[in-house]
Amino acid sequence: MSCSVFNLFSRQRTYAAMASLCLLVAMPAIAQSTITLHANGHSAAAVTLQYADSVRLAQVVSDSLKQRTTATAPYWLGSSLTTTTVPSAKAALIKQLTALSQQHRDDAALSRSFANTAQWLQQQIQTQRLPVAIDIDKVRLNKADNPLLNGNYQLSLANRPTSITVIGAIEAPQQLDWQPRMAANDYLAHVTPLDIAANSEVTVIQPDGVVQQHPIAYWNNNHLDIAPGAIIYVGYQSLFNDYRDLNHDISSMLINRTL
Repeated sequence: MSCSVFNLFSRQRTYAAMASLCLLVAMPAIAQSTITLHANGHSAAAVTLQYADSVRLAQVVSDSLKQRTTATAPYWLGSSLTTTTVPSAKAALIKQLTALSQQHRDDAALSRSFANTAQWLQQQIQTQRLPVAIDIDKVRLNKADNPLLNGNYQLSLANRPTSITVIGAIEAPQQLDWQPRMAANDYLAHVTPLDIAANSEVTVIQPDGVVQQHPIAYWNNNHLDIAPGAIIYVGYQSLFNDYRDLNHDISSMLINRTL
């Protein structure tokens, strides 16, 4: 075989190898997106939506509405998209609250408050909420509100609650009937804050995960609305202990509660 023929065959093998490599690079990886759907509220039975590839949130919400059997429209403000995993900081926070409960055994009310807050978080916080609005109009009209989903998620189409939750520096978390135009200090009149409860403002976690500071002092009458399903977190404060980091960690964890 002449050198020219040998070189021709070598070039052909090289081109074929390069073409195969280009084909492998050009072909997208096969992806699957799985959505665990609570179409009738988080406490209702779940169904699974599966997609062979990445999928836009608008498509998922549209498909989810077809699975909803409740007569009323979803409570969009409380609907949520989450991961399927527990928030990474949850275990450490519960451990800290449990330790504080033991540390303050000489103050029965405070000890129970820390223990009851830990128990509530353990039961209610199961997944990590993602910062996206779940609203069929928003996700259809705004590209920024319509992300591409790839992987495993949980979607809850909430029912409109009739209550709000108060938690934190009270002896035990409490649910109170929601009332229109009722401010945070009006709700607090129905619970008994601890002696070390914050007395100038509380943290309100609205049903969409938005965190706000609401005034409760008598000299500050700025009214801020509280939506059905919101959480009022009463912070801990003390001259002898700095609870600022703890308050921040608890309020951040409460964002992950789903309706």
